[in-house]
Amino acid sequence: MWHRVAIAVLLSCLSFCSMGWLAAPAQAAGCTLTAIVWEGYTDPSFTQTFEEQTGCTVKATYAGSSDEMFAKFRAGGGRNYDLISASGDITERLYQAGLVRPIDASQLDNYSAVFDSFQNGRWNTFDGQPYGVTFAWGPNVLIYNPEAVSPPPASWDVLFDPEYAGKITLPDNPMTIADVALWLGKPDPYDLTSEDLAEVKAKLLELRPQIRKFWATAGELANLFQSGEVVLAHAWPLTYQQLDEAGFPVGSVSPKGKLTGWTDSWMIAQRSPNADVAYEWIDYILSGPGQKGVIEATGYSGATELGTAEIGAERAKELFMDDLSLHAQINMWQSVKNYDEWVQLWNEIRS
Repeated sequence: MWHRVAIAVLLSCLSFCSMGWLAAPAQAAGCTLTAIVWEGYTDPSFTQTFEEQTGCTVKATYAGSSDEMFAKFRAGGGRNYDLISASGDITERLYQAGLVRPIDASQLDNYSAVFDSFQNGRWNTFDGQPYGVTFAWGPNVLIYNPEAVSPPPASWDVLFDPEYAGKITLPDNPMTIADVALWLGKPDPYDLTSEDLAEVKAKLLELRPQIRKFWATAGELANLFQSGEVVLAHAWPLTYQQLDEAGFPVGSVSPKGKLTGWTDSWMIAQRSPNADVAYEWIDYILSGPGQKGVIEATGYSGATELGTAEIGAERAKELFMDDLSLHAQINMWQSVKNYDEWVQLWNEIRS
C-alpha cells in the first residue's frame, strides 16, 4: 500500500499545481452555486475556501432522505439546483428522469485520482456513460451510549432487547428495509419479493414498540442522544463524530456482514446554468484539501488518492481507504425495482 501513498503524494503535488486557476475568481462576483446535499457535504470549514478562491457562493439545502432529495431536485423542472450529492439508491432515478447530465471527465483535473474501482462505478454509470463522480462513502452503523448500554453491543439484536424499550431510534427512510432484510438473512437486500417484504414487515412490527422516534437528520439524532431520549440508534458515522466532538459518551459498532451503506456522487443538473462552476466544485472536492474537508466534517471515507495522501497513511487505514476492504463488505444502497412497495410498507410502520 505504501507505493499507492507515494503515488498519491505525487498526485497531490500535481493537483496543487493544476489548481492555479484558484488564484483568481473564475466567475463574476455574485455567482451562486446551488446544491441539495446530505448534511456535512458543504460544511463551512472547507466550503469557505472554495468560495474565497472562486468568488462563488455555495448555497446548499440539506435533505434527510434520498426521497426528499429527489423530490426537491425534481421540483421546478430541475432548475432549482446545480448539484446533488446523490446516493446509489437515487442515481438511476435521476438519470431516468432526465434530471442530470453526463459527466465530462476532461473538465476535471483531479478525476484520475479517483480510486480506479470508483471510476465508472455501477452506482453512477448508465449506458456506458458516467453521470456522477464518487467523492465519499461509508456504512450505516449502530451507535450507542456506553454509559447506558452494557455490555457493548455486538449485533443489531440489541435493538430488540426489552431493557432498551422506548430508547432506540431508526432513520426515517424506506431504505432501512434493506437492513432488516439483512438481519433476516436475505441474500440481496435490494431485490425483495412481496413475500420477503411481508417478513420484513413482521420484523419491523416486532421492533416498533422499542422505537422512541424516527430521526431525519444527523443533528436531530445527536440531540436525541444528548437529551437522553435514546441510547441506541441505526445511524450515520456523522452523528458519532458530532457527539464525540461535543464530549458526549458514544460508541460505534459495525456488525460484520450486516451492513448497508452508501457511495455518494456529485451529479450536475441537466438544466444547471452554472455547470462550469459545478465542475470546479467537484474538482475541488476531489482534491486533497477538499477530501480532507469532507472527511473531517463527516467522519466518512474519501474516494481519491489525493485524499489518502492529504490525511496520511494512519487515518486512511482507519477509514479503509488504503485497501477498500470495508467498501467491498457493505451492501451499498442501490436502485430498487418495486420501490413503491417499500414506501408503502415503511409508511405503515412509521405511522
